[in-house]
Amino acid sequence: MSDSAKNTMTDEEKNTAAPEETEEHRKQVVIPLLQHRGAACEPLVEVGDTVLRGQKIGEEDEYGLAVSIHSSVSGRVIAIEERLHPHCSKQPSIIIESDGASESIKFKTNKNPSKAQILDSLEDAGIIELNGYPVYNTLLTEKTIDTVILNLTNPGDVSSNCTGENISKIISGVKLLMTASGASQAAIVANKNNKQIASSIQSRLGASTKLVTVKRNYMPSMSNLLAYDMTGIRISNTGTPADAGVIVSSAHSALAVSRAVLEGIPLIDVNLTVSGVVSELCVKTVAIGTSFQDVVQSCGGYVGEPGKIIMNGVLSGTAQVTDEVPVIKTVTEITVQPPHEVLREKTGSCVHCARCVDVCPVNILPGRIAAFADVGKYDECEKLHVQSCVECGMCSYVCPSGRYNLQLIRFAKTALLQGFKIPEEKQYPIIKLGCQSCNHPCHMWAPLDGIPLKGSDKE
Repeated sequence: MSDSAKNTMTDEEKNTAAPEETEEHRKQVVIPLLQHRGAACEPLVEVGDTVLRGQKIGEEDEYGLAVSIHSSVSGRVIAIEERLHPHCSKQPSIIIESDGASESIKFKTNKNPSKAQILDSLEDAGIIELNGYPVYNTLLTEKTIDTVILNLTNPGDVSSNCTGENISKIISGVKLLMTASGASQAAIVANKNNKQIASSIQSRLGASTKLVTVKRNYMPSMSNLLAYDMTGIRISNTGTPADAGVIVSSAHSALAVSRAVLEGIPLIDVNLTVSGVVSELCVKTVAIGTSFQDVVQSCGGYVGEPGKIIMNGVLSGTAQVTDEVPVIKTVTEITVQPPHEVLREKTGSCVHCARCVDVCPVNILPGRIAAFADVGKYDECEKLHVQSCVECGMCSYVCPSGRYNLQLIRFAKTALLQGFKIPEEKQYPIIKLGCQSCNHPCHMWAPLDGIPLKGSDKE
């Protein structure tokens, strides 16, 4: 591999005034080459290479389906292999042994960027929206964009990123997105009960930006619904907010856009909230690739026996099989549940109470779809508009029988996406139709039975 292909840095590109190593930068970081919806990156480094903080180590493919990956620490590449991923799979990853110095490349600042400069910066920065879609690809739409919507109703995103020192940067990020997309106006959507964030933003808004308060929280998967509620324009299941002339952003991505364009820093750190049975509830800035275990330990460790670790919220998040999985670009929350909060009883039969229908924000029949998914009738799920599900998790939350409605719906959507190509049970014994017989605790309600976590009483 040539020097240019390895993306080797010269002495002039190094930042000699790099900050000291912090607790969140562990001895090793595991950086997956797939952290978005799309294809995995191609590695630009080899085992044994020395890398700097902020150096590009993974590059998009020729089709533009991948997103650039950058090193979050300085050190040496010790392996490129498949490792556990927080989305319950194994993905090719670059493992870097930190040298403790956090020496970085020279970040290029730009205080007054043009539209072309903004797009160039975002193409290289590797910024991912919380729903998994690359921000740069979103801006490449051929549709006319007239409004940028900033979603500040996601509790995890707001608690992690909307600190006092970040508000002005988030608003700057919205303005940069307006310039890049050609939008003439912006709407900042906040929950009406969060008066603190509303008052913090209200005083800093310009003439082209409005603050809108709503009763509902919109999760990252609810971008189309948010666009519809704000514009009144219906969007198909296969469409995007761009079909309504809008781009939906989050505090996470707006902050990352501001840092990438104005300060030249790619997405190498994330802000996340750690809550539950830990010694200290805290908001941390964490290097991408840091293990969940190290993040929890930086908050004082576990208090007692952890029952379950959930990424990105208890309603629609993903439970982890181990705390050795790495932090990726879309993580905003780590919740540690105690054993008594973990649902362990077997699910009951549907009692047809219709509570799931009452709480569904898109007016589908979650219970019936889940029942068809559990017996492998995915064609029936499609007829009942399973693709309209925004995966808010409310159907599972209100179910008196404790049924895994959200997980079954996700299973059906994945099966439809794969064209019903479900592996044979003989070939892959852990993969079965539905999720009732699955022993792999990858779902929100599955307990971490028999899996000791480092720092716990059973270590």
